[in-house]
Amino acid sequence: MRLVVLGLALFALGCPDRSIARVDPVASGEYIKDIPVSSDIDLLFVIDNSVSTRDKQTIFASNFANFVSALQQFPGGFPNVHIGVVTSTVDVGVDSFGPACHPVSGQNGVLQAAPLDSMATCKPATTEHFLVDVGQADGSRMRNYTGDLSPALSCISQVGEGGCGFEAPLEAMKRALDGSHPENAGFVRHGAFLAVVILTDEDDCSGKPALWTQSTQIVGKDDFRCVETAYQCDASISPSAPGTYTHCKVRHDGLLFDTADYVQFLLGLKGPSRVAVAVIAGDPTTSIATGPLTIATGPSMTPITEALALQPSCSAMINGTMTIGRPALRLADFLGNFGDRGLFRTVCQSDYTQALDDIGMLLFRAVSPCLEGELDTRDTDAENPGLQPDCKVSDLQDPDTDAQVETQIPPCPMLAVDQPDPAGVRACWWVKSNPATCSTETQLEVHIERTALPPPNTTVRVVCAIADS
Repeated sequence: MRLVVLGLALFALGCPDRSIARVDPVASGEYIKDIPVSSDIDLLFVIDNSVSTRDKQTIFASNFANFVSALQQFPGGFPNVHIGVVTSTVDVGVDSFGPACHPVSGQNGVLQAAPLDSMATCKPATTEHFLVDVGQADGSRMRNYTGDLSPALSCISQVGEGGCGFEAPLEAMKRALDGSHPENAGFVRHGAFLAVVILTDEDDCSGKPALWTQSTQIVGKDDFRCVETAYQCDASISPSAPGTYTHCKVRHDGLLFDTADYVQFLLGLKGPSRVAVAVIAGDPTTSIATGPLTIATGPSMTPITEALALQPSCSAMINGTMTIGRPALRLADFLGNFGDRGLFRTVCQSDYTQALDDIGMLLFRAVSPCLEGELDTRDTDAENPGLQPDCKVSDLQDPDTDAQVETQIPPCPMLAVDQPDPAGVRACWWVKSNPATCSTETQLEVHIERTALPPPNTTVRVVCAIADS
């Protein structure tokens, strides 16, 4: 049985300043890729449902057909997917900010079974809280929705503009995945790759309980409450007067939950090799300004004017209306921990076709059999036909758990460049050049020869030497 192994995830050894294992490569001398045998992807969309995002939701949803088409191009066919949608609204726990922020009915990290937008005309394609599309042993697909996937996903992603103005996509993500909601049971699969896509036009305001009880004289009014505690600049951010601030960076000691907490949560949930994150948000800038701001809203609501607000970092025309994005420094800081498995695209664009195509490519690279990075491609065995790179390959059963069992896989003896010896040992591995599929630096893909499938929840780990700089 010849299997092209699927589910690549790239990370390297090393840590950033706050002792979080980053997944971008460092000069450690090797790359590590974990490759689940089955291309299972749990895909979570976190969509801003505050007053300024209906237009962005609309063009985002209109491009899901292109996104689904990208999934159909995956090696081995359409992946086995669970797809869920949550809003950026979480319950802040106090009554001071209206019913949109407390109590939060049906949101707070609950996966959406139907559109929340009062103007939506679509009929939900499922009665469950997430979409399931999984291949079966007989070649059929098990689906829990009617019709096609793209309109089913588009429908539940229409979350409207009635959400809390303190957007908290990171906390909403965590509450969706941490097992606290019985409605979400079964969404996260033990051996699946996890991808999170965030769409928002403001930065994350995942606040600690103390944030919501602070006096406006200390933290400012409206969503300015989030600004002073989110950023540290060359001067203290005034809660009452306009200003311009430079050399701004994310605070990790304020009244917002540290972005590092959410990185650690995802890595603890899946391990650093089986997570990808994409963010579509306002351009992050190290210089910010505060002052009066009028925020355009959808047709069902009156524009909102704030006397003191964080000013936009970008703008774009969407369907004839000027829309904005405010600097997403916290989200960029969070995303920076995922290296090649992280993707940022600006929310300030009139068409998200390319952004969703790029997200599809991000997932493709995560589950493709293609070797990535500047690997050492010198042949280590001139007597064996084909390229024998300096790699070690193993099966890991129950990876990143106390029950992990590792079984090393030897290289295949080869009769030709692309022909393993049928009399050779099984399982074994080999690589070949495939530029049509692999747009990576090496253009190499990994193949595993087996006589039978490995046990469930098995991952192939490939460790390769990097090229000398």
